[in-house]
Amino acid sequence: MDEKEIMVRDWFWQDIEKSEQKYVHIIMIATKPDIIKQAPLYIELKNRWELVVLIHTGQHYDYNLSEWVLNEFGMSVDINLNIFWPIHKKYSLIIERLWNILVEFASCKKIPVPYVHGDTLTATTADKAAFLNKFAVVHVEAWIRTYTPNREFFKSLFEDFDAWKFDFVEYRKKLMDFSIYELWSIEPYPEQFDTRWIEASTWYFAAPVELYRNTLQNEWFPKENIEVVWNTVSDAIKISKTKVSTSKAFEMYPNMKWKPFIFITIHRRENCEIKERFLAIYHAIKKLVQDWVYVCFLWLYASEFAIDNYGLRDDIEELKVKYKDNFAYWKALAHHHEVIDMISQAWAVVTDSWSMQEEANIVWVPCVTIRFWSDRTETILAGTNVIAPPVNSNLIASIIKWAINNNEMRWENIYWEDVSKKIVDWVLDRLKKNWKLFRFDHERLELSQFFNWKI
Repeated sequence: MDEKEIMVRDWFWQDIEKSEQKYVHIIMIATKPDIIKQAPLYIELKNRWELVVLIHTGQHYDYNLSEWVLNEFGMSVDINLNIFWPIHKKYSLIIERLWNILVEFASCKKIPVPYVHGDTLTATTADKAAFLNKFAVVHVEAWIRTYTPNREFFKSLFEDFDAWKFDFVEYRKKLMDFSIYELWSIEPYPEQFDTRWIEASTWYFAAPVELYRNTLQNEWFPKENIEVVWNTVSDAIKISKTKVSTSKAFEMYPNMKWKPFIFITIHRRENCEIKERFLAIYHAIKKLVQDWVYVCFLWLYASEFAIDNYGLRDDIEELKVKYKDNFAYWKALAHHHEVIDMISQAWAVVTDSWSMQEEANIVWVPCVTIRFWSDRTETILAGTNVIAPPVNSNLIASIIKWAINNNEMRWENIYWEDVSKKIVDWVLDRLKKNWKLFRFDHERLELSQFFNWKI
């Protein structure tokens, strides 16, 4: 593949040099969830007249996954790193290209404050470029870890289901017991590697819930750098709700309008690239359709790849024709407010997306996560979300049916609001006290006053 060049907007560096601001707040984005969750921070910093720079790595370069959402939130990209395949090249290019840009900021006498989000490839490489330049990052939605039910839990689940002893109420109750969970899964892959790789270079951990503060402290990260601020997606949804009246989502899916439909997205590598898992998921969806459940299944690149790769194209096209009244399979919605419009009216959300688990909770809709685990364990413990392991299609379908319109799973927003304000308040307060965020131990421990090199 030909090497793509970094794209920088016209007059960008001239604007940076003219600015009298000391700090440059760098908002890193790459994926659609990145854009949605970083947008409230971008807006908050802009409203406070801070010097804000938006850097897109180019990871999600497709217009449907990027440009529409940027326009929706009024975000203007200053620099696009234009990274490209294969994946190892993406890792190395972000570090190299962002490193050079950070050097340029320093030459303009600016102190970069990078904000990275979640567990993405961009977050775990942007922080390395910063660290190697002696800049520390603000980690938005820090410490996303996978909590997996133990082997005994799953063994009992499958044995009970095979013996016709499956009880959804009891199953959900067991999932809400924190003692069954263990850490150190490598899934989602490679995101669990990414998120663990970020923390050592993080200066401010903006944790979404108390659970993650506790685990960060158990890993011996400094308490003073950790704050539970909840989740910026709440702020994004608040913005998107103001635009729902302009949504055209049900023009794309007219057979779902005013119907008790379930909203399905499947895209995880491990679900789509492992044949046995995808077939279990697909046939569970097919069973729901054949049982006349209203199913809105959004196609994504990974699910499209799997459908073609496993010879399911003709089958799904036949389903679309035969069950045209209760089945829709079409492209993903480009705008966030359209997604919120649809999931707000859904009777259940079925997904392997971690952001969709949060959004379902915030709009009070039951969620079923088709994985062996959740990296949004707080929603499982709150009872608004349940796991449907991608092994047995009949079990998956059964769990989904139990979740549809289940009032016990409709619970208040656990992520609160005004999250971006909390993060910006914390960052700006620390910047006033310390002129830089990256500090060696003599600075962190405030020992500079004791330096003495005289004999």
